[in-house]
Amino acid sequence: MAVLTREEILKLIKEEKLFIEPFNEEVIRENGLDLRIGYEYAFYSFENKIVDLTEIENSANLFSIVEAKDGKIVIKPNSFVLLSTIEYIKFPNNVIGFCNLRSTLARYGLSVPPTIIDAGFEGNITIELINTSNNYVVLKPGLRFLHVVLEETVGEIEYKGVYKGQRGVRLPKGLKEEFSN
Repeated sequence: MAVLTREEILKLIKEEKLFIEPFNEEVIRENGLDLRIGYEYAFYSFENKIVDLTEIENSANLFSIVEAKDGKIVIKPNSFVLLSTIEYIKFPNNVIGFCNLRSTLARYGLSVPPTIIDAGFEGNITIELINTSNNYVVLKPGLRFLHVVLEETVGEIEYKGVYKGQRGVRLPKGLKEEFSN
């Protein structure tokens, strides 16, 4: 297993093994991809409630999905939003992605939890962005925010999960059925 450099990533794109749409060569970095913030985001529809994840069948009533108002995404202090990438990607069956926030954004008190893009995944990436600061933070669609380090796997497998093919922000699946099994 090895981290892919810019040249190897461009080679995968040229060979049509890695798909990125819309394609902008500026997102290809020295050792990964810098994906851009999409035009919609989601946040909890309420505050200070008990959310029992083992009882949720459908999370749609827990979140509000909105378009970036006036081209801005405002993240309240000590809260999180779900963002999606502008880019729709399709990974080869032998490449995974490790998601990190660009360090410049982390220096303002933002973070993302450890997230892996599975081999064979395709879709817009939905990612949790946490504002750990006591300030309101404003971001804009089109800003490079998510650094994805690509690594080849030993063997191949195709992702077949429920998030495959997702467009825009995809809310979390319910866990009630998973917990009851």
